[in-house]
This record gives sequence, structure tokens and C-alpha cells, in this order.
Amino acid sequence: MTLTITNRELRLEIAHNVRHIGGYRSLDGRTTSSTIVRSAGLHRLTANGLGALRDAGVATIIDLRSTAEREREATPDPVPFGIQHVFAPVFEQDQSPTGQANEPFPGYAVVYERMLETGRDAYRTLFEVLAGTNGGVLFHCAAGKDRTGVAAALILGLAGIEETDIVEDYAVSASLLAPLFPEWRPKMAERGITEERAQELMASPPDVMQATLRHIATTYGGPAGYLESIGLSTTAMSAAKARILA
Repeated sequence: MTLTITNRELRLEIAHNVRHIGGYRSLDGRTTSSTIVRSAGLHRLTANGLGALRDAGVATIIDLRSTAEREREATPDPVPFGIQHVFAPVFEQDQSPTGQANEPFPGYAVVYERMLETGRDAYRTLFEVLAGTNGGVLFHCAAGKDRTGVAAALILGLAGIEETDIVEDYAVSASLLAPLFPEWRPKMAERGITEERAQELMASPPDVMQATLRHIATTYGGPAGYLESIGLSTTAMSAAKARILA
């Protein structure tokens, strides 16, 4: 397993897009903690993989997937490894790339705006966990780029990280998910999804996150304003920010 600031990826067996969000410099000169980790699905993990997460300091896993996704691709129980497991669905529909229907797609910028509304409880739960624990926190969805990408943008945004770094953090997902495409493509084809649409569903283009950050700024006044609008207390917000920059 690799865990460094210059290379944020955690190389776990049969798990993808697993990386911490540490080492980013905030506007006031502080640095984000490497104990906060973002990831794609963990359902393939063996005991060795869960042990590696424990050894990396992960104390809580937050699953942002729907009930249907969790039941279809269940994460092995991490509790015997001393890791708490929290379920916080952003949607209660299958929103994984392989779960998309063959229907008009509005683009991820629009989808992310919807996530900010449907995921209010989920994102509040994520920040309450960040505020209330000193152990490492891993949050994930299916691909680790959409529901998880919005969560990471809120975390980094609250910490005062430059927009260019937030966008770069989001854009990395496409390359880290490339190994999954051959596995997921047949499942997409079964749903009538074209090659072009499949590529779009696996992409993480910078302009999408740039548009999402603009939406958060203009609609809520920024990440702090969004978190306040979904009911995160001032105390919890301050504690979460301190945890992110610990």
C-alpha cells in the first residue's frame, strides 16, 4: 500500500480510486490532513484490504451509495477490524455508472446540483462524522468520483483550498477508474448505453467541477453556506474544518 503526500493513491488490492486528500495548502497556509480518504466501492476487499485500511488509521467508512447498490455489492463487514460503518445515501436510486438508464443525460454539472439537494442528509452526516472523530475517515460511492467528488469538493472548499486544487483532485478520478472500464462496459451495454455515453459516465472533466463550484458559490455563498443550509451546526462546522486541516 502506498500512502504519501506527493502520490495520494492508496494501493489496495482490488479497490480503485482510493486516495487521501492530504497535502493541499489552504489560503491561510495550513495543510489538509492525509487521514481523510476518498474511494470507489470497497465490495471487493478481502480481510487483507480491510486490515490495510485499519493500519492506515481509517476508523470510519461512510458509504454514500443507495440501498440497492449496497445490497448488490456489499462491503465486507469492517467492524471486526475496529472500523465503524456508516450508511448515508445521497440518492436512493442506483446512480453508479453501470446503473444508469439509456435515457437523455443532462450532464454531470446538472446531476451534481441535484446531488447537493437530494444528498443534504448524507453530506451533513459526513461532516458530523468528520467533526466528531479523531480517527481516519474514508467516504465512498460506486466510482468514487460523483457523489464522492462532490463531498470532496465541499471538504476541500470548507478548508479554504484553491479552486484549481479542488478541480485537479476531481479530475484525477478518470485515470484511476480506467482499469474498471472493461469490466463495467458490458454492464452498460446491457442497458443500451452507447460507447460515447459510457465514456462520458466514466469521465471527470475539469469544467464539470468548475461549474459545480460556481453553483455552490452563487446559490449558497460557498461551501460553508451550503453546509449551514443543510443544518450543520456552527460548532460542528468549526470542528470539521479543524479536523480537515489537522
